[in-house]
Amino acid sequence: MADEGATILCVDDEVTPLTLRKCVLEKSGFQVLTAASANEALERIQVEHVDLVLTDLLMPGISGTELAREIKRLQPKLPVVLLSGVNEIPEDANHADFFLSKLEGPVALCNKISEILNSSRETRS
Repeated sequence: MADEGATILCVDDEVTPLTLRKCVLEKSGFQVLTAASANEALERIQVEHVDLVLTDLLMPGISGTELAREIKRLQPKLPVVLLSGVNEIPEDANHADFFLSKLEGPVALCNKISEILNSSRETRS
C-alpha cells in the first residue's frame, strides 16, 4: 500500500481521467493534488510539497516530456512518471524516471508509484 503522507501531483488536461486517477490513488492511500496543465503543475511544485509527479504524455501546449524536463531543471530529485495510452516510449522521455502505459491498469500504476517512492527515499537517505 501507499506510504503515509506521500503526495502525488497528477497532471492531465482531461477532467475525467484526472478525476479517476485521483480516486484510484487516494483509495490506495496517497495524498493527491491535481493540475489541468503543465503550467499549473509547475506552479504547484513551487509552492506545495510533492513527492512524485504523475503526468499524462499528450497534452496541448507543454507535453508530459517537456514538463518532466522542466521539473528536473527545477527539482532534480523529484520523481516524474509519464503515463500514456501509447505503448512506445517517446524519444525525449529521458527526463522522466519511468514511463507507464495506461493499458497496464490502476494496480500496476499504484505499485509502480510505491516502488519509485521507496527507491527515491532510499537514495535520499
